Amino acid sequence: MAFYDEQNRFQNEPPRETVYHTGNGFYNPYVEPLWKKERRKIRGSGNGIGLASIGYIALALLLGTVYSIIIAFIFPASSIHGEIYVTETVEWLFNLFSYIFTLLIPFLIYALCIKIPAKVAFPFRRAKFDLTLGGIFISLGVGVIASYATSGLQIVLEFFGIGITMPEYEIPETLPAFIIYCLSLTVLPAFIEEIIFRGIVMQSLRRFGDIFALVASSLIFGIFHLNLIQMPYAFILGLCIGYFVMRTGSLWVAVIIHLVNNSVAVVFEVLSPQMSDEVWYISNLGYNLVCIILSVIAFIAILMKYKDMFRFEPSRTILSPGKKALYFITSPAMIIAVIIAFLMTLPYVYIM
Repeated sequence: MAFYDEQNRFQNEPPRETVYHTGNGFYNPYVEPLWKKERRKIRGSGNGIGLASIGYIALALLLGTVYSIIIAFIFPASSIHGEIYVTETVEWLFNLFSYIFTLLIPFLIYALCIKIPAKVAFPFRRAKFDLTLGGIFISLGVGVIASYATSGLQIVLEFFGIGITMPEYEIPETLPAFIIYCLSLTVLPAFIEEIIFRGIVMQSLRRFGDIFALVASSLIFGIFHLNLIQMPYAFILGLCIGYFVMRTGSLWVAVIIHLVNNSVAVVFEVLSPQMSDEVWYISNLGYNLVCIILSVIAFIAILMKYKDMFRFEPSRTILSPGKKALYFITSPAMIIAVIIAFLMTLPYVYIM
C-alpha cells in the first residue's frame, strides 16, 4: 500500500477555497464529481504523454537536419551529390547521442510537469532473484509468441497485397563502430526505454489502476517503435516486462529482461550472414523451442511459490476500464501523436 500512498501524495490537488455568502455561511460553490475529476486527470495524462511523444519525433527530425548541417560544415568533403558520407564511428556516435537526447528530454519534461517523485518514477530497488530469473525466462517465451504474432500480421497483410518491413542497419566493419552499434541496440534501449515506458509513463498512470497503466504503457511502447513489424512484438513483450516491474517493484528487472532480449536479437543478426538458410532456420527453431520450455518451467515454478503471482492490486478508480482507455486515447495531444506515429510507419509499408 505504500506505493499508492506515494501516488496519492504526488497527484492530489489542494482543495478549492470556500466562499462566504450572507445567510448561508462558508460553503464550496462547486464540488466536482469524482468521475469528472478522474476523466480530467486521465485526459491530462494523455495530453502530457502525447506531447512528450510528439516532442520525441520532432526532436529526432530536428537533430537529423542539424546533424547534416554540422557534418557539412565541419567536413565539407563528406557531402557528395547531397548525400552525407562520414565514418561508421561518427555515424553511430551520432545515432547513440541523438537516441538518448530525443527520448529522454521530452519525457523528463513531462515527469517534471506532473511533479512525480523520482522514487515513484524510477523504482530502482533490489528485486528478488527468483522473480528476476523467472521473469527473464518467461519473457523469452513471450518474445517467441510475440514473434509469431508478428508473422501472423505479416501473413494477413500479404493476403491483402500489403508488405511491411522495418529499419535495417548495416553491421559496422570497424571495431569502434561495432562496439557503439552493439551498445546502441542492447544496453541503451534497456535503460532508456525502461526508464521512460516502465518508469515515467507506466508509474504515472498507475494511479488510474495497474491494469490500465500496464496496457496503456505497453501500447505506447509498441506504437512508437514506428513500424508495423516491431509494434505487436513490443506491445506483447511490454505487457510481460511491465507486469514483472509491478510484481517486483523494481525497474532493474525490466532493464535485465530488455537487455537479454535485445542481446539475443543482435547475436542472431550478427551471426545470420555467416549461416546458410537451413542452418539459420534450424538454429532459430531450436532457440524458440528452448525458450518455450524454459518459460513454461519458470512459469510453473513461480506460480507454485507465489500463489498470488498474477493477481493485480484492485483499482481505486471510478471510471470503467473502457472509459479510461477512451478518455486517454482520445485526448487531443495523444490523437495527434498516434496520427504522426502512423504516418512515420508508412515508409515501411509497400504494395506487393
